[in-house]
Amino acid sequence: MRILIQVILPLLAPIVAYFIWSYWDARRRGKGLPNWEEGKWFWFILLGIALSAASLVYFSTTGSGTNTKYTSPQLENGKVVPGKHK
Repeated sequence: MRILIQVILPLLAPIVAYFIWSYWDARRRGKGLPNWEEGKWFWFILLGIALSAASLVYFSTTGSGTNTKYTSPQLENGKVVPGKHK
């Protein structure tokens, strides 16, 4: 799941956004979809790599440290006490 969120999703998000925009724009103009070889693939790949790098930096610098202990959720007096880092 971490690989999906930190690497694959930021890499594919600009490409998917371009395809959605391209489809919407073609329908709005009443034309067919443009040829995939005419796209600006270099910029989309570069943007995807930049988003992947930014997500790796963000997730590596935020969150709890490695020296904390996680306590899982527990049931106390009929109520669920959420898990937490100590």
